[in-house]
Formats: sequence, C-alpha cells, structure tokens
Amino acid sequence: MSERVLPLFPLQVVLFPGSLLPLHIFEERYKVLVRECIAGGSEFGINLVYEKELQKIGCTAIIANVVRRYDDGRMDIVVQGRRPYRVLHEKVSDKPYLEGLVHFLVRVEEEIDRGLAAETVEMYNELVSRVYRNQVRPIRTEKYELGLSFVLAQKAGMDLMQRQHLLESSSENERLRMLHNYLESVIPKLEKIEEVERIVKSDGYL
Repeated sequence: MSERVLPLFPLQVVLFPGSLLPLHIFEERYKVLVRECIAGGSEFGINLVYEKELQKIGCTAIIANVVRRYDDGRMDIVVQGRRPYRVLHEKVSDKPYLEGLVHFLVRVEEEIDRGLAAETVEMYNELVSRVYRNQVRPIRTEKYELGLSFVLAQKAGMDLMQRQHLLESSSENERLRMLHNYLESVIPKLEKIEEVERIVKSDGYL
C-alpha cells in the first residue's frame, strides 16, 4: 500500500532510513503517540520543521529502544528510520497529535556509480578521522551498497536543509553527488577549529 494515514512528529531534525536517533519525549501529545506506537508495534513519521514550516518529505520511525521511563510519563527513546514519504495533506482527527495522509516514495532502480561512491567514502573517512579522531569508524563502500548516502550523511555535518534535500531524492547516485560536492567544499575548511566544532555540534545521530 503506497498511501496511509500516519501519526506525525514534527521536529527540527532530519531522520534518514536506517539512522538511529535518541529522543526525549516530554510533551503530553507525544507521550500518547509513543505509548500507542509501543503498544501497537507501529511506526510514526518524523518531518523537519524549518523556519516554522513543516517539510512535506519525512521518514517513518520505529521505536528501537525505550532507554528510560520517568514517573511523570516522560521517556528517553531511540528511534530508527525506515522509509521516506510525502505528506499529501494533514488529517483532522480526535488524536492529540498531528496525523497526515502520506504517500511512500519509490526508490529509483539504478546501478550505483562505484567510482563516485568510492571517492565520496574516501572524503567522508578523511572528515570523520580529522573531526571525530577515531570515535567514528571509517566506512567501507561494499558494506553499505544500498543507502550508503544515508549512512554518510549522519556524521558529515550537513545543515538541516542539505539533509532534507538528501532525504527528498529517490536516487542514490544523486544523493552521492550531493555528498561529494558538499565534502569537496568542507574538507579544506577543517583547518579551522570553528568548522570542526560546527560539525560535531550538528551530530545528533547514534
């Protein structure tokens, strides 16, 4: 089924397929959403809110782990991204949280440009080596044949809209080209401590 109604959790983050993201749940409406998803083993959607505007392309999330429950109902959880979708329209319901009718995006069937992938991975490995100093493992191209770009984007230090544009593309080769161009521009700036700090501060993924 390519369309369905999905609970939505607007945030100032971009969730990628396969990525792990820690969240602190404290608003009452999202306590309800998370409790329902835990009880039903169901997924919900995370959409970026940028400059007060809900971005239409989001990514579904499953609750991978409940790290801690507080007496007042708050929770620390870890979610994992699953599949991108487009919000067709928001749905009015009796739920305390936002719902939307969504259409799941179809991945472009294509042969991965191995040369592009190898160059992008090489630059990524240089970046994480210099920024994270062995705290982030280097990537091997063959290990992430599908969705390599989503793995690389998590620690590369892209800004929110750069990540959003990556999520919106259904082509792996297009996403790799975006990353390649970004890394090509940012690596020469790593001599500046401010750039290194910017990348570290932008990283919220596990």
